[in-house]
Amino acid sequence: MIALTSLCAEGTPVLVLEMCRWWLAHNIQPMVVTLNAEPTDLVSEFQQLGIQIHSLNISNYGYRRYGQIILKFYRICHQFQPDALLSMPLGWHTFIAYGARLAGVRRIAAHAGNYPPYWTGTAFQKFRFLIQLGRPVTDILICCSDYVRQGVIKYLGVPESETVTIYNGCPLEQFYQSNSPLQFPSNHVLNIGMVARLEKHKDQPTLIRTAHILKERGMLFKVQLIGEGSRRGEYETLIQQEQVEDCVYLLGMRRDIPKLLSEMDIFIFSAKPDEGLGVALIEAMATGVPIVATAVGACQEVLDQGNLGLLVKPHDSQALANGIIEILSNPKSAKSRAELAQKKVFREFTIENMAKSYASCLGLGV
Repeated sequence: MIALTSLCAEGTPVLVLEMCRWWLAHNIQPMVVTLNAEPTDLVSEFQQLGIQIHSLNISNYGYRRYGQIILKFYRICHQFQPDALLSMPLGWHTFIAYGARLAGVRRIAAHAGNYPPYWTGTAFQKFRFLIQLGRPVTDILICCSDYVRQGVIKYLGVPESETVTIYNGCPLEQFYQSNSPLQFPSNHVLNIGMVARLEKHKDQPTLIRTAHILKERGMLFKVQLIGEGSRRGEYETLIQQEQVEDCVYLLGMRRDIPKLLSEMDIFIFSAKPDEGLGVALIEAMATGVPIVATAVGACQEVLDQGNLGLLVKPHDSQALANGIIEILSNPKSAKSRAELAQKKVFREFTIENMAKSYASCLGLGV
């Protein structure tokens, strides 16, 4: 049984969908339980695989929701008797786990996809309390990078023995691999893109401000921001304020990411320190597009301290603009880094590696 917040067609739910494909091909039958009924972007794709989906419609308000989660997961686990449970939400996984354990589920794991936000004061203390509360009923926290794992151990007080690192995987067969040399003729309209949820742990505003700088320098370009989220209205306002409506576009949620990546000249991954490991970053690496990313822990780890993509100072639009110009000025170096990044993805970030490792943690034979 896999617990998800919802079936939006981005990030973690897409990752789970790809893992389920591999599991089904190796005689592991998953089922999905969502806390929220909407959005339903991926419902049809899960159903096409023959995967049962159950939505619990958990209330978003008050402490009552915690009791609802325990009771509803107890009931559904008692009904279906899963061999193991994987919770993708972290924090709320505590109540999911108590319900599952009361129903007799033997093996329970939770996914840690972001660095612990220790700088958020009271909110973090509550989060840390939930993690500690869940330890007696959670066998393992699966961290998506060593960076996240180190943070979980240091700031959440979880022993190393209760954690493991499993990198997110990428369905490599879906991505167009570029082997052509980088060419930027003087009249070329540079296609710059970023794929990420429009949420607070990403940093699209810095890229929007970077567009203003590039425009002032007279460059020909367009910036495509791919993804949906709660901050869309805020970003629309910022685009107007920076006067870049003619070159920055919010494309919303898309399911043709491989095609969009293959058309990009430069991929930007502007993230904040709590970034765990962006699936979109791995997808861009698989495509072979040159990358400029912010020098936060997860990006440094994945991009081998800058050997696989340019790393620039976080939350610095001037530094990001300089990184883009660096690629234009040194296309051979950019291509070399992109090729090395591609090789790393095929070696370390496959869906097979991820699915096998998750199955092992959950005690499921493959």
